[in-house]
Amino acid sequence: RSQMYLVVALGMALTPMLGALGNALDDKFENKDVLKLQPSEGEVDDLRGHVIVAGFGRVGQMICQLLSERLIPFTALDVRSDRVAKGRDMEMPVYFGDSGSAAVLHSIGASKAACAVVVLDTPGANYRCVWAIKKHYPNVKIYVRARDVSHGLNLEKAGASAVVPETLEPSLQLAAAVLQEMQLPPEDVTSAIDEYRRKHIAELSELAYVSGSSLG
Repeated sequence: RSQMYLVVALGMALTPMLGALGNALDDKFENKDVLKLQPSEGEVDDLRGHVIVAGFGRVGQMICQLLSERLIPFTALDVRSDRVAKGRDMEMPVYFGDSGSAAVLHSIGASKAACAVVVLDTPGANYRCVWAIKKHYPNVKIYVRARDVSHGLNLEKAGASAVVPETLEPSLQLAAAVLQEMQLPPEDVTSAIDEYRRKHIAELSELAYVSGSSLG
C-alpha cells in the first residue's frame, strides 16, 4: 500500500512539471512554425516600387488577389498565422508580423515600397500602422480604410495619404443593384452612383477643412 501511495504522490508531483514541459514544447514548435512564416534573409531584397498590404483579412485578400492578377509586386502582413498560411497556400508573399513595427516593416522592404494599403481589423491597429509608416518611411504613400469620418480624420492626421470610409463603396454597390432592379438604364445608374460618391467626398473635404485637417 505504501508503494501505491508513493506512486500516486510522484504522479501528483510530476503532473505540473510535465504540463509545463508540454507547454514549453508547444511554444517551441509554434515559434518555429511562425519563423517559417516570416521573410527569410534576402527574400525581399529585389523588391522595388512594390505595394505593402497591411492586413490579410477579407479586404486584404481581395486587394492582394487583384494585385497578383495584374502582376503588380506586393508583400502582405498579418498577425494571424492561419491567414498567413492561407496566403502561402495561394502562393502569395504573405508574412507573419506586426505592421505597426518599424523592424517588421523594414523586413519586407518598406524603404523601397511605393505605397501601403492598411486594412487591419481594428481602428487602433490601423492607426499604429499608419503612424509607424509615416514616421519611419515618410516617402511611402498610405491608403487606409476608416470605420467612420472621425476615425478617418485621426488617420489622416497620423499621416494617411487617402482615407476611404469602409461603408461607402459597399453601400454604393448595394444602391446600384437596387437601381438596376428598378430598370434604370446602366448609364443612369453609373451617373447617380458617381454623383453621390463625389458629393460624399466633397462633404468629407469640407468637414476636414473645418476641423483643420486636409482629408480628401
